[in-house]
Amino acid sequence: TANVEYIENGAGRLESRQVNGRFQIDRENSDQLSIEGGPNYEYLSKPFAVAPGVTIPVGGYAFTDATVRYNFGQQRRVSGNVSVQAGQFYNGTIRAFTVSGARVGLMNRWSLEPSLSVNAVTLPTTSFTTTVLKARSDFAFSPWMFASALLQYSSSDHVFSSNVRFRWEYRPGSELFVVYTDERNSQQPWSAGLRNRAFVVKATRFFRK
Repeated sequence: TANVEYIENGAGRLESRQVNGRFQIDRENSDQLSIEGGPNYEYLSKPFAVAPGVTIPVGGYAFTDATVRYNFGQQRRVSGNVSVQAGQFYNGTIRAFTVSGARVGLMNRWSLEPSLSVNAVTLPTTSFTTTVLKARSDFAFSPWMFASALLQYSSSDHVFSSNVRFRWEYRPGSELFVVYTDERNSQQPWSAGLRNRAFVVKATRFFRK
């Protein structure tokens, strides 16, 4: 497959152009292998902040990159998408590794969904690496009661966040929710790095005439 996207502003200036080609193989076991890439062009009318303290100057940039992606089918106990990207990035280069849409069936009622994104960027004046790590887990006590948790870490702003939720449909149409969230600065001690915290309890009741 191929795709071309061409965008101009009201003055006729080219703002964005993306030419993308994709070759994909579908295996009999439902796994997929794909290779895609092509030349791109982006015009920045104002500096673009790509990381804390790192900006790309105003101007037009032509660059090319390519991505190899392998998708493990949903029939597997461990499924998900793994991709590797390499090429140019504005006036520099990028190397990226991503795990997304992953799911691990630990038990019939318990699953884990991890994801990872690592981007190593080299620019004329600096280089940096950003990492985002997420993990989501769900456990079903019954068809009417389950708990879930989401943990996330971002290296760009050094933030660790968590969200834990409990849901119980104690009668048809009536639910109880208990939610806990917090956000912390990972560069500080655990007790001192807390940025915000919330604990919420919500109950609904359905009345039938």
